[in-house]
Amino acid sequence: MTATMRGVDQGALTATTFTTVFVLVMDDGEYDLLNGVVGLVCALILLAYYRPLPAETPFDARSGACAFGAVAGLQVASGVSWLVQLAVNGAVGKGVLELSEECRDKSQCLGDEADLYVVTVWAVAAVVLARKHHERFPYRPPSA
Repeated sequence: MTATMRGVDQGALTATTFTTVFVLVMDDGEYDLLNGVVGLVCALILLAYYRPLPAETPFDARSGACAFGAVAGLQVASGVSWLVQLAVNGAVGKGVLELSEECRDKSQCLGDEADLYVVTVWAVAAVVLARKHHERFPYRPPSA
């Protein structure tokens, strides 16, 4: 372990990814406050223990930024999923959003209806966070 990496766990990216995905996927039905809590806790773990390795090539810098953006965006999506669920429930209740034909007879379909919006939050957050990561940790060629 180098001096610059002391106390930093590169596995934080992987571990928080699995935890967040598990909670989002294994939750039956609608998103709830537990999804938000897990997203927040995983984001805090990621912020505390993840530090990017120095990029050896421009590709390394870009792929590292994309990986961070995807994982951190997933945690943002998990953190706000219950708020998205509340908005979808309210929209369905007021008749602004209609349930799809396949969901009309199922009891836990509101979670399925919120999935598209949670995925949209993830995609937007992933792109924004990846760009910010790449701006903060760009490729710098070694000085000769």
